[in-house]
Amino acid sequence: MSKLEEIKKYSEEAYNFMKDFSPEKFSDGKYNLNDEGLFINIQTYTTNPRENQKYEAHKKYIDVQYILEGCEGFCLEDIDKMDKNTIITPYNEESDIMFFSNVTEGKYYVLNAGEFLIMPPEIAHMPGIAVDKPIQVRKMVIKIPVKI
Repeated sequence: MSKLEEIKKYSEEAYNFMKDFSPEKFSDGKYNLNDEGLFINIQTYTTNPRENQKYEAHKKYIDVQYILEGCEGFCLEDIDKMDKNTIITPYNEESDIMFFSNVTEGKYYVLNAGEFLIMPPEIAHMPGIAVDKPIQVRKMVIKIPVKI
């Protein structure tokens, strides 16, 4: 199976979960969708001013961040444009995450309930930014595995 076919298959599985999702049926937490690494995290938290946030990046997963309630800002930047001197937490193979400080401007987006962003491993992202003021957000983060 090609990488594109694999992503399509996982995307269809995630889409079916999203289509049948009912907020009152699911509490926050991790939901494994198959034995091949596809999972969804449902999270509720309060957004923060940009200066309190940091960029994150992954190598093993495509992130699809889908806002269920509220709105939040995101900054996105190509991982190759991130200054390696701004790494505050080096890549951890087990947790598949690394963090950068937020000194890079990046491209800014605002997502409202019902909207989503797709971020491949090549894109560092800073979610959870308060748009006007800190508010509670509930979102679904779909983690689509990619072979590296």
